[in-house]
Amino acid sequence: MRSKPGLICLWLVLLCLGASPAAAGRVPLTCGKQHTGQARFNPYGSNDGPPPIAIGDSTMLFPIPDLTKVGFDVNARGCRGFKQAVWIARDMRNRGVLPRLVLINSYGNGGVNEGLIKFALKVIGPKRTLALVTSYNADTGAPPAPDTDVIEQAARDHPRQIKLLDWVRYSLPHHRTDPAPGAWFLPDLYHPNLAGSAAYAHFLSQLLPARSQTASAKSSGGGTPWWPFVLGAAFLGALPAALLYRRRLRPRPPR
Repeated sequence: MRSKPGLICLWLVLLCLGASPAAAGRVPLTCGKQHTGQARFNPYGSNDGPPPIAIGDSTMLFPIPDLTKVGFDVNARGCRGFKQAVWIARDMRNRGVLPRLVLINSYGNGGVNEGLIKFALKVIGPKRTLALVTSYNADTGAPPAPDTDVIEQAARDHPRQIKLLDWVRYSLPHHRTDPAPGAWFLPDLYHPNLAGSAAYAHFLSQLLPARSQTASAKSSGGGTPWWPFVLGAAFLGALPAALLYRRRLRPRPPR
């Protein structure tokens, strides 16, 4: 389990290396304080509930700006366990703001079991989707974290409601630290670095509608009307034909 002293030590190492996350708009890798981010846009549109929520531990702290960019609201806190993540979802449900997709990545701190998975499904209800993300071992950085088999089995047992995103498998070819080429991780091999944070958000966004489709749907309900452009194109296309027809009908002068 990733401890508070361990996260603070990692933070100090990053500062000494000149890789301050604060300078890049990132939040500190510390335990206890909750950090949130608001989606830049709603991938479901304005008429289908709030944006999806990503609830996680310190793995999500660096990627907060990247996750909001692809359409997630974010609630992350260092050292958060799986049960605490479900409590966040329960609070949102009680306030009537729980979205149709709830993504949780927090079993790297303390593990997970079948009972906690059932608790999460009960909290979100049958009409919502629970997305679970595989994690590295929070203490060693080794792949994968203990109890990964539990969430894999849960996805098999509940294929209609649970979606599994295998971040470990996806990121394993980049499971190294700077200055190694293509590195996606900080020195502890658990937290994504800046490049890894962007990759992490991109990977999780596979569950969301494409932004171009969302933008197209929005434009059909408002914004710049399309019909003047169609009429203009039709007019420009018909103009040469009309001139040619008029020229053919013009009487020839007598010789």
